[in-house]
Amino acid sequence: MKTTFNFKKLLFLGFTILFLSCDSILEEQPLNQIGTDFFYKNETDALAALTAVYADLKKGNGYYRQLFLSNLFGASDQGTPNAGRHGSFRRGTIESTDPNLPAVWTEIYVGIKDANNVIARVPDIVDMDEQLKKRVLGEAKFLRALNYFNLVRCFGEVPLRTTPVKPGEGGLPKSPIQDIYEVIISDLQYATENCWGFNETRNGYTNNIGRVTKASAHAMLAKVYLQIASSKRTATEGNLGNARYLGIVNSAQSYYQMAKEQCDLVLAESGYQLVSNLTDWINIFDAKNGNNPEMLFDIQGSSIVEQGTALSNLFTPRNAGLSGGGFGGTNAMIPNFINRNIDKNDIRFQNSIIREYQDETFYHVLNPTSTGYLRTNLSTNASVGALFRVFTSKYIDRDATTEYTSQQNWHVIRLADVYLMRAEALAEINQNPITAEADINILRARVGMPNFSGFGMNMDAFRTALLRERAAELSVEGHRFFDITRMGVYDEMCRAAYGNIDGARQAEDYTWPIPLIEVSANDNID
Repeated sequence: MKTTFNFKKLLFLGFTILFLSCDSILEEQPLNQIGTDFFYKNETDALAALTAVYADLKKGNGYYRQLFLSNLFGASDQGTPNAGRHGSFRRGTIESTDPNLPAVWTEIYVGIKDANNVIARVPDIVDMDEQLKKRVLGEAKFLRALNYFNLVRCFGEVPLRTTPVKPGEGGLPKSPIQDIYEVIISDLQYATENCWGFNETRNGYTNNIGRVTKASAHAMLAKVYLQIASSKRTATEGNLGNARYLGIVNSAQSYYQMAKEQCDLVLAESGYQLVSNLTDWINIFDAKNGNNPEMLFDIQGSSIVEQGTALSNLFTPRNAGLSGGGFGGTNAMIPNFINRNIDKNDIRFQNSIIREYQDETFYHVLNPTSTGYLRTNLSTNASVGALFRVFTSKYIDRDATTEYTSQQNWHVIRLADVYLMRAEALAEINQNPITAEADINILRARVGMPNFSGFGMNMDAFRTALLRERAAELSVEGHRFFDITRMGVYDEMCRAAYGNIDGARQAEDYTWPIPLIEVSANDNID
């Protein structure tokens, strides 16, 4: 029997079947999950439950109630989101009482809880196509892996729960990161074997656009392997911020090799391709061009009421007609980051920033050094100085009507990242930057840039160059904090951007503290 689903409409349904716990999210009370034993009876139930796990990613109109994106931005070297609210992220002084942490922590574990329910109960459904069942389990395991991957990169050692809570169970202690990564890798391996291709149809069922695909799973597994490889390499070289990765078995080189192999598998999949010119590259970020062939996995946005995101307001200036009304301009790049930590002359950077805009009071035009905007008063036509921050243009949505109705998707991982990951892995495997040239240059060539050359470059110089390539291609897409921590240059990059006081980063700053609300509710966490 063929069943047709509208994936974005099902996301709305997903919000209605989330089962929130009280007290600690890890200390779930089964009474707050009424009906789950009876809910999973057929394929419709399974797909609706899975859609709830997707919906958990964007609950509250953003990636984990939208705070996650500003947390990542503020914790990086790119700039200061809402300096008052995220000042501790800029200064590296985050404490367990920080108000930006609880919602992120809670929503991630809600997603894990719902994924655990799908993974535990869908196998027992009798009236369901077996290939569809495996696909549903593959998607659920991908989403659980993504949630745990975000947790382990942000918080380090965290409680690891992989089954639904039973009556009388309490909170769990923290698990070593090697145990967490073992689950992440196992889940993603299952997803690579059982998720379907882009828009693929089997037995009358279609893998709707917006769902996880086989390519998505291979790409995320490559990202996991690269995170381990680079973190373990830098830990071996003495970086204390990544010392927890020393407990993971096998060498950094073996993980670079596995990352390279997963990238190869992504690029062998059909349904995805790079654009061929600068105009089309700019267009991949258009609000109406979501889920285009460069996007491997997006968190879905929609202009439909209660299905939009806050992306446009988070990353574009307020009241400038580039996003919905309400708040705006939360996240912007600062001059020191632009001058010191990215190649500001890179065509991709220059074509992914807002060059001019007008709000209620001023007309703004990008200054000659690309570090801020020259302002002209609209009433007097007088110049009134500069605003030293620069906004990305990747999340503009002129059709958004409120701060929560942007149709912009959040790009969790896209094809360009796979080429850059493979370039990094190849250079590390061979200890030769020349081997990275082809993958870096396919990205540069498509926007009309000259080739990168690794000739005569040592590995330290290559790693610096690679970070600049990633900063230009993937700017403001949520990768920067993870890149500069796994590469062991967190202190160096933040000092360059924020100075030696606000920018100083110690080993403990590589991860965030577990929120006090969790520590207080869970007796097994110190």
